[in-house]
Amino acid sequence: FRVQRQALFMKSERQAAEDRLGAAQKQLEQAQDEARRLRELHGHAEDAARLVRGRGRKITELSKEVFRLKEALNALPESGGAPQSPPNTATLQARIRALEEKLEETETRHSKVVTLYRSHLLYAVQ
Repeated sequence: FRVQRQALFMKSERQAAEDRLGAAQKQLEQAQDEARRLRELHGHAEDAARLVRGRGRKITELSKEVFRLKEALNALPESGGAPQSPPNTATLQARIRALEEKLEETETRHSKVVTLYRSHLLYAVQ
């Protein structure tokens, strides 16, 4: 009878220990899930911080550029007449004219070649 009572007591102790083990395992899984979620949130926070730093740098660069442009604008002489063209404008205009002439010459040659091919095709068809 005493052995049966001890066996029953040990069985109930074992059941209690298994229940505590199950609860501890469940808590461990929850803690691991929480840790995983916190690592993901930390990664997102770091990404956001990098973006903010990058945008901050861009804002700083743009602010500096605006400041430089304002200084350059203020440094320009304020004349009431038409703005004077820089010296390289004449060079650019001459280059544009030369390119336009070259384009016209190319179009003329192309037109002559097309006319020649058409005449050959017409001759071949006849």
